[in-house]
Amino acid sequence: MDIRVMKSKKSIFDAFVNLRSKKELRKITVKELCEKALINKSTFYTYYEDMFDLSDKIESEVVDGIVSTISNPQMMIDEPVKFYRNLLGAMTENKALTNTVFSGSQHPNLIVKLSKSLKNMIFENCPEYINDKKFCTLLDYAIYGGYYAFVENQENTNDYSDELIESVSVISEHMTKLIKASIPTLKSNNT
Repeated sequence: MDIRVMKSKKSIFDAFVNLRSKKELRKITVKELCEKALINKSTFYTYYEDMFDLSDKIESEVVDGIVSTISNPQMMIDEPVKFYRNLLGAMTENKALTNTVFSGSQHPNLIVKLSKSLKNMIFENCPEYINDKKFCTLLDYAIYGGYYAFVENQENTNDYSDELIESVSVISEHMTKLIKASIPTLKSNNT
């Protein structure tokens, strides 16, 4: 990628995060973002259709960064405690950015994008389960349940608790046992 493109996109990213820390997405204008990023509108429109397109792409980047910490998607099935520790640890490390980018009306997008990304990882490894409704239902429950249990039970708004991460991790291990018990053909590297 051209260094000028990288600098422009970095400026746009930084300006967006700065503005999002102060305003709801729908209240940020392209003009305001361009002034803050020190770019002209034509540069912005070279890369993005509008502010919502920019937000969507930045949200996806943040989620991709979190999910990229999972080195092996099979870990969700074989080692759920380790999987959730890694995932929730990555969310902890990126909490300030995540809370800014997914604030306000964008908050529901975090779990939707996180779920989609995790499922893509799992189904790349286990494509035979893509259309298995039982597996997909249990997988959704494990992903959404773990996420909401984590988010709703944070001890305070500034820090994630290791105890909470451990609790969600252990619960996820039990969910994985249910998934394996209900789908006996589920391949596992540990068995």
